[in-house]
Amino acid sequence: MKKVFLLLLLASFLPLNSVDAQTTKPILNSDDLVISIKPLRPTVRPRTITVSDVEAYYSNEALTLIFNKDMGDVDIEVVNLSNGDMWLDSVSGICATSILLSGDAGQYSITIYTSECDYYGEFEL
Repeated sequence: MKKVFLLLLLASFLPLNSVDAQTTKPILNSDDLVISIKPLRPTVRPRTITVSDVEAYYSNEALTLIFNKDMGDVDIEVVNLSNGDMWLDSVSGICATSILLSGDAGQYSITIYTSECDYYGEFEL
């Protein structure tokens, strides 16, 4: 009886623990910058890759990246092409991450490396 109760209790929490990144979109302000992130090279199945796999937003010196599908281990590189400043981050799975940038004026590039496909985007401050 205790085992059945424990299983039912655990099963009731499963839907609460599964967070879908597509339903947790940030609330954008009028001064937030939406950044286009596109695949660099095709994969074995290019139809599975869409621009919405990765979303990027810049606001208040923070770059927010949202991964809408599980791409495994992901390495992120952000570079201010004007002065050479670089920021690195790594994430895994369906998630969101924020990288605090300097806010210095210039042209920025975002490169996202995955085992399936590399993604690229750029923006200017």
